Amino acid sequence: MISSATFSAEEEANAGTEKTASAAQPSAPTIERTEPSREKNLRQALSSHPDPSTQVLQLDTGKDGEQLLGYYLTEGSGMPQGGVIIFPDELTHMDWPENLNQIRTGLANHGWYTLAVFLPQPTQAPLPKRTLPVLSAIKPTQSSDDPQDSSTEPAAAQKETTSENTETPTDAATNQKKNAANAPAEAEQEQEEKENYQEIVARLGNTAFEHLKKEKGVDRVVVLGAGTGATWAAQYVQKHQEQQNLRLVLLDARDSKTENAPRLLEILPEIKTTIIDLHHSARKSTNTNYSENSPERRLRLARHKRMNNFHQSRLPQTNDNWKKDNSWLFKHVRGMINTYIIKAEQQSRSIDIPSKEQSNKEQAPG
Repeated sequence: MISSATFSAEEEANAGTEKTASAAQPSAPTIERTEPSREKNLRQALSSHPDPSTQVLQLDTGKDGEQLLGYYLTEGSGMPQGGVIIFPDELTHMDWPENLNQIRTGLANHGWYTLAVFLPQPTQAPLPKRTLPVLSAIKPTQSSDDPQDSSTEPAAAQKETTSENTETPTDAATNQKKNAANAPAEAEQEQEEKENYQEIVARLGNTAFEHLKKEKGVDRVVVLGAGTGATWAAQYVQKHQEQQNLRLVLLDARDSKTENAPRLLEILPEIKTTIIDLHHSARKSTNTNYSENSPERRLRLARHKRMNNFHQSRLPQTNDNWKKDNSWLFKHVRGMINTYIIKAEQQSRSIDIPSKEQSNKEQAPG
């Protein structure tokens, strides 16, 4: 018969063996938490397109490790009209079903080489650090009227207080100098990151233009910007209008919220080439019509500056079900391009050749 004392001794021996084995095993390494990259996942998803007619381009921009991701379509009518570079809105992509899919495919079927460019996601501002009033609101301290305040103070708080007081004045001065020395470097790094976004967009636009010009021999190029992409499209046309044969089309344009981003009201007066401004807005005057991104502000600016190259049109109202029929948008865009770009340029180049009867009448006597 096994006594209870013997059984308890065996349990204690087994427990000691387990503790020794657990102590001998190395602790599992802590894995740092990483946030998923939305831009990286989106680029991977857009790297393949189900439509075989759409060519997925990955072109080098001239900078190490940087590539242009775009959807390219050749013209399908046999009568080339030119090329179209499309800048999408922020937080969307170059094949957005609500507008860009119909525009890039429809224009390609009517003589235009279309190249929709993927714009990188702008860096978001970091979350502000919690200040002392917020922390005190989360963990309020006891009132000084409480007689047990000094006696019931936790030991951890006393340790933190003593550890803070152990810092000598020399250490405090040294830390202050280090922070002051690191502040300009951090500010310069943040400034470079903000300015790099404009440089990236400029390189992507140049790469797209060179591809259309060299590969397909396209001379006339229309730069179309949707949403905040209109800001970057306008800036690209404003900087390259003298060296490149460019036209500008704005679709529901609004300013980008990226730091140091340009403003449309400042760029548009400097553009000398044709500008087509398409927008959705109410016909009646509302408070939104006087905002900085309102079409009325842009039209008023064009009249004030006497911009004869500016043409604005309100898009027609349609149903909300874009899956049913959204070809109306492409038809309206194509109609405006044909009217103010193709036909207008043909009329400006046309020369009245006098007929034979007129030439005979205008001859000198004899």
